[in-house]
Formats: sequence, structure tokens, C-alpha cells
Amino acid sequence: MAERRVDRIERRLRALGGRARLQLLLEEIRREEEYPDLPYQHLYMAIQLENQRLAELGERTRFITSRDGEERGWVRLRGESEFDRGSVASEIEDQVHNQNEAVGEEIRAWLQRIDWRTFESTFLTRVLEELGFQDVQITQATRDGGADARVAYQRGVVAARAIVSAKRWSNRTVPVDEVRMLRGLKGEEDTAIIVTTGRFSADAQNEAKPGQNQRVVYLIDGDKLIDICKRHQIGVKKVPLPGLLVLDPEVAREPVREDAGTSQQVIEADDRLERDGLILRRFRDEMLGDSVRGLSVEEVAELSGYKINTVRAYLSDDRRKTLGDAIRGNQEARSRALLIVSSRRGAEPSE
Repeated sequence: MAERRVDRIERRLRALGGRARLQLLLEEIRREEEYPDLPYQHLYMAIQLENQRLAELGERTRFITSRDGEERGWVRLRGESEFDRGSVASEIEDQVHNQNEAVGEEIRAWLQRIDWRTFESTFLTRVLEELGFQDVQITQATRDGGADARVAYQRGVVAARAIVSAKRWSNRTVPVDEVRMLRGLKGEEDTAIIVTTGRFSADAQNEAKPGQNQRVVYLIDGDKLIDICKRHQIGVKKVPLPGLLVLDPEVAREPVREDAGTSQQVIEADDRLERDGLILRRFRDEMLGDSVRGLSVEEVAELSGYKINTVRAYLSDDRRKTLGDAIRGNQEARSRALLIVSSRRGAEPSE
């Protein structure tokens, strides 16, 4: 199975330490996909659609962007929980996610209990309508493996039709013959869909791949069917829970101790330089790449999170603003940058 773009994004983001500017991530994906003009909107849309899909399934989303807590222009991987381990909020979140995962097997058991006629009529109609098909026409209920429904759908500005077969099979794997049979049925439909509570054989999956001048066959196995039920609340319902109040971590954050490491050292150094009249008030893009009165290439790479080769490339074609924004967007990186520049400029007056 081909790797989805969203999986590629996650893999690249992990290689970058789990957090990166959207622009840097975009450049990594462009190189890997050999698509130098890939718009950043495509990247952002893939991230948001994946988060939306997981939220509809009641599962943890994978990414955090500026929409839900990250700084503007940044994206990072969501941890196992945004709450402190052992807190009430964390325990409730775990229970909700565990229940949402367990309900999948409850749906599977429910689908095996309902009458096959109901599965191939009422249930199938609901699934097809939720998937966006119109004019769902259930055919005569039979056990002959033929068409169970014929539907209409819109493909751009073109109206098209599809033929559908439903298989409520518990212990049987749908064989390749079912795919061939549905593909070979007479009719004007250019698309076929097989829906099953079970699985498809490897031969059936290979046979379903589109071929020249053949009816396209889409396969929906039991796992995909459960996801459809969860996302569209077919056989399940989303229960609203009372809002949980927790102390804002920004408000509750304790002052940094004197031995807290680099961040505190930067703060103390800023204070000292400010008292001595050396601190600069603004961080300018012209400071980048100047190891005498600004920041060296190596220092820019460390503070911005970009690779050294990328920094050199950006400086050579005057994309300094991208590097500058990366440093300005991180308070600690900005403070360290101003500290370095101030030290090198000595007693230069404040701006």
C-alpha cells in the first residue's frame, strides 16, 4: 500500500524532533515527493483532514497546529496526552479513548447479529447515503451474490452511477470471484462497490485494482465499515459530557529557579546586558550570517532549527526573513540571539 502524504508528514516530523516550522516541513516533503511547487496549503489540509478524521472516530489526533495550541507557522506531533500523567483529566481522557476503541468491536458484533436482509437493505442504504450517494435503489433481496443496490453520485460536474454488493459474512473471506462477478454484471455503471463485514482475499484486492476499460471496483472491508459507522454515528451515538475545568498551566507555572539551566541563564544575561546598556531591542534579518556583528551560519542553524545547508541556501538567495521569523517565533531563541549579537557589538547604544 502506498504511503499516504499524512504518514509521510509524520515520519518527517519525527526526524525533525517532533516539532518544526511548517515551511521547513514543506521543504522536506517537496524534496521527498519531488514536487518543488507543492503548495503549503496542501500540507496543512492533509494535517487538518487527518485530525478531523481521528476526532470523528473518537481517537487522539496526531498533530497540533496554530489552530489548537501551537505557535503560528509551527506544527508538532501530539503526545500521548496533553494533560499531566495521573491527573483527573488524563484519566478521563484515557477512559474515553479506550471506550471509543472498544466500541469498534461492539459494532462488529452488532453487524453480525442483525438479519442479513436488514444488512443488505436498511443498513446498506444508510451507509451509502452517509457516504454521499444519492438515489439509492435496493434491488430484490437474494443470496445469489448479485447487485444489492444501484446508486447515483456526482463526479465533478458529471453525474454517474454505481452498482453495490453487500456481504454480511462473519468467518468467510470474500474471494476474487465476487469481484469478477460484480465487474462483469451488465449495466451502464462505471463503478462497483463491495461492502463486507469480513475481509477480502489478496487475490480479490489485486483484482479490484483499476484496469484499462474495466469497471472500477472499490472494496469496503469490516474495519473500514466500522470506521464509517463511528464517523457517521450509524449504530452508535456521541454522548456529550460535562465540561471539565482544570487549572491553566500558564497561570500555574512556577517561576524559574536560579538553577533551571539555559533559559534562566539567558534571562539573567539579558537583565545584566540591559543594565549595562548593551541589549538590543529588535532582532533584525540583516544580523544573520554575520559572525562579526551578528550570528554565524552555525548559530543561525542552531537557533532556527534549520539545517546548515538550508541556512546557507537561504542566505545566498536572500530568504533571510524565513530564518529570522523562525528565531523570532521562539522566545528563548530570540533572547539567545540578542544576547550573542549584543555581546559582539559591545557598548553599542540600544535601539
